[in-house]
Amino acid sequence: MRAAARMIIIAAMLMSVSGMARGADIRVLGIDAVQDAVRALAEEFGKGTGQQVELTFDSAQGLQEKIKGGAIFDALIASEASMDALDSDGIVNPESRVRLASAGTGTDASYEGALMSEGSVPQAARAFIHFLASEDARPHWLAAKLDPVGER
Repeated sequence: MRAAARMIIIAAMLMSVSGMARGADIRVLGIDAVQDAVRALAEEFGKGTGQQVELTFDSAQGLQEKIKGGAIFDALIASEASMDALDSDGIVNPESRVRLASAGTGTDASYEGALMSEGSVPQAARAFIHFLASEDARPHWLAAKLDPVGER
C-alpha cells in the first residue's frame, strides 16, 4: 500500500513538474555489480509511473569508455570513487548524487546514483534515482546481496 502511494506521488510529480511527453525513456548507465537490483526496481518504477527505463550495464572501465566516447545518459549508477572522478570532471551533477548501496563485504565499495550533466529528462531521472534510494527499494538491494544505504 505504501509503495503504491509513493508511486502515485512520483507519477503526479513527474506529470506536473516536468511537463514532458508521456513514455519518455530514462536512459541509465550502471555498473554491473548493481544490475540485479536495478533491473527489478526499473520494472517496478515503470509500472508505477509509466516511464520506460532503458538500462545499460558495464564494468567500471566500460562505463568510463562509454562516457569518454560521448555516450549520453540521463543518470549514472557507479561506485563512489568513480562518481568522485566524474564529478570533478563535470560529467555528473554533484547536487544529484545519492548513496544507494554498499557491497557489505568488509570493503569500502559503495554505489551512488546521479544525474549526468547532459541528460534530457532530469525530473524523471531524479525521481528514479530517489526511488532506488527509497525504503521500497530496500528488499531488492538485499536480494541482490547489497546493503541499502540510501534515503531512510
